[in-house]
Amino acid sequence: MKKFSLLGICLLGAFAISAQTDVVKEVEQALKAGKPDYSAVINKIKPALTDETTKNDPLAWKLAGQAGVGLYDELFLKEQLGTPLTNDEKKAAGHGLLDCYVDYLTAIPLDMHPDKKGVMKPGKLRKGMIKTLNENYGQLQTAGIFLFQAGDNQGAYDTWEMFVTLPNNEILGNDAPKAFPDTVVGQIMYYQMLAALINNSNDLALAKVEPTIKSGYENPEVYVYGLEAARRLNDSIAMVDIAKRGYEKYGTANITFIGELINDCLNRNDYAASEKMVAEAIAATPDTNVVIKGQLYDILGVVYERQNNDEGAIENFKKAIEVNPASGKGYYDLARIIYNQAVRMDETAESEAERTEKVNPKLLEAAGYFEKAYELDKDNLTDVPNILYRLYYRLGDGYQDKAEKWENM
Repeated sequence: MKKFSLLGICLLGAFAISAQTDVVKEVEQALKAGKPDYSAVINKIKPALTDETTKNDPLAWKLAGQAGVGLYDELFLKEQLGTPLTNDEKKAAGHGLLDCYVDYLTAIPLDMHPDKKGVMKPGKLRKGMIKTLNENYGQLQTAGIFLFQAGDNQGAYDTWEMFVTLPNNEILGNDAPKAFPDTVVGQIMYYQMLAALINNSNDLALAKVEPTIKSGYENPEVYVYGLEAARRLNDSIAMVDIAKRGYEKYGTANITFIGELINDCLNRNDYAASEKMVAEAIAATPDTNVVIKGQLYDILGVVYERQNNDEGAIENFKKAIEVNPASGKGYYDLARIIYNQAVRMDETAESEAERTEKVNPKLLEAAGYFEKAYELDKDNLTDVPNILYRLYYRLGDGYQDKAEKWENM
């Protein structure tokens, strides 16, 4: 059996310890010497942050953070001097500053040493790190913007989260930076909502709704984004709550809120509440606001349609396009309900004469509205060509050319 030398094992262990501590010393010297390659320094120090021999050394963490903020300053200055950063540089800058804060907040609790009486006191590194954290606190906003612009939405969220939470950080205590005004913090939390939604981190987005509202930051999109996050999470209770609050604050300035509340009423088959709500909104909306007023009449038409009241629906869809002739959806909904009436009549017609007399006029009326809807809103009403193809095909002789036209669109 092969014999191992105890001396050899000890020497190996000593070499491993020496190698890691030497890395820390080399990085320290590189940072003291002048302007190093910060990216190279960061990569060099990283292993020391996880190695058993140095992971609890506050100096290792302090040096990593120092390299991170150095990289951020270097790239930030580059852009300030007129050279736009690439996306990779923006990511490097953003993460450099964020990592500095993470590294320093890791180092500060480690930098505690007993005095002669055995009482734990802060070490020599703390003061300089606190100074850096306070001086660069506002830059966290910009670092987050860099990451957001570069498409790193999670990185942007995390960087802005550091900005939002740092003034109350328990590790820093009274040494924490003073918070910016509530509305500034609220705007940053709004940006966090947007970044989280883009990243499909819907729980994070929804969690930011309440603190953003409480901050006093005024923006109806806070409620809109909150609704979208709740919708993705299938949280109907949150959806209704956010819609109510949005409607109470902004009324019909954004139709999303009342639309969601009416959907809730319709889902509960509470048609009376739906009609009352829309009627009140129509009365409160100035005639000059033709877009919103038209949308409200269109919504009321849908409410009547859900009750199988075609005449009431048609009346309000017509009011919608009368108020706002540029509403593609208004024309589409009017065309849709008339077309459905025609299809039902066609299915029960007992003769070709009855079809010619009663069904065809309705089909042609619907066709006119569909064509107008498509003319106004091709981008959203992409199903119209197929509908018109089937409509003209149903009309038969004399309409083959139109059927072919819409079939090929």
